[in-house]
Amino acid sequence: MAAVEFNPYSHAVHEDPYPYYQRLRAEAPVYYNAEHGFWLLSKWEDCFNAFRDFKTFSSINGPALESDQSASAGYPMFINMDPPDHTRIRKLLSGLMVPQRIAALEDYTRQKARSLIAPHLARGEMDLIQDFSAILPMDVISTMIHVPEADQAAVRTWADELIYREDGQFEISEANVNAYFKLAQYFDDLSRQLAEQPFDPDDMFSCVLQAEKDGKMTHDDVIGFGILLAVAGNETTTKLIGNMGYRLWQHPQQRQLLIDDPSRIADAVEETLRFDGSTQMIGRTVTKDIEIRGQKIAAGARVGLCIISASRDEERYENADVYDVCRGARDHMAFGVGIHACLGSALARLEVRVCFEELLKAIPDYDLDLSRSDRTHNPNVRGFTTLPMRFRPRQAGEL
Repeated sequence: MAAVEFNPYSHAVHEDPYPYYQRLRAEAPVYYNAEHGFWLLSKWEDCFNAFRDFKTFSSINGPALESDQSASAGYPMFINMDPPDHTRIRKLLSGLMVPQRIAALEDYTRQKARSLIAPHLARGEMDLIQDFSAILPMDVISTMIHVPEADQAAVRTWADELIYREDGQFEISEANVNAYFKLAQYFDDLSRQLAEQPFDPDDMFSCVLQAEKDGKMTHDDVIGFGILLAVAGNETTTKLIGNMGYRLWQHPQQRQLLIDDPSRIADAVEETLRFDGSTQMIGRTVTKDIEIRGQKIAAGARVGLCIISASRDEERYENADVYDVCRGARDHMAFGVGIHACLGSALARLEVRVCFEELLKAIPDYDLDLSRSDRTHNPNVRGFTTLPMRFRPRQAGEL
């Protein structure tokens, strides 16, 4: 058998990476890509240990595998920091994502989901991404950071352009950089406008701006915070909703379980995060020479933690390649582990759960048209950009 080769920048890989991951786990769990000069960890134990050892696996060069990090150099984001800077910013922001603040968004999220579904019921078709999942997370995030409805489409477009990669593209492109700085300029302008308003302790962005006034955050920190929410708080949830819609279409018996018992939807969200989560891998830079499974990795090397492969590790999960909405395992690493565990995980879980409570109530039976679907292309994020769906049209007044 030929040696396993894996190029996370290939569009063919993006279509279905899971057979590649399976071979990596079996044949090259500590894999080196000589062409691009990075390592990849694909086993659950190795990824978990790397997340926990944040001193060795540094975040300072960002979560991407690319060697060129110039697009993020100007605006610090705490996901690109190590302690003590990471500790300082995370402590400030964690107080803004407390459970009661997230729970308060449930009614708003539910009403928004219903309002997005309703106009399409009489026609019996919609695009799950363009008409629904691309809009809802951005709208919810916008209530927290004051992006006006008129600007939301532009912010989503820039976020898409920031993460998109051409087939085989390794280095960050001019288009990626331009999108990044469009987002940066937008949040620079927005933050300066909002800074003129009175402080509101119940408003997330107001608290961030107050931290800047108090000298606890820099203005660049504020801009980085806006960019991070626009991308991580929007794109990954958008793609996760699409992935879950796709997997439930693939597995109608699993979908029926959720229709019969909607209380299982929260577990189905966890299974989708494990089985086909939108975040595929996270990049790290090793700070010292290390050895994993007999492979020596030199200080300064880029290492990808392939968390979606780890979540299908046969040594960790029974029937790991089976989509089981009743599994409910929460030890996957879809939101990271340790000091970099995602602050927005509770919000993402709430949004996806509420979306499918409303979707499956209104549209229990649907069909997807994969011939007209498109995927995003990025080694870190996986999901659809278009996903047309058809279902039985509803008559006026019909539930």
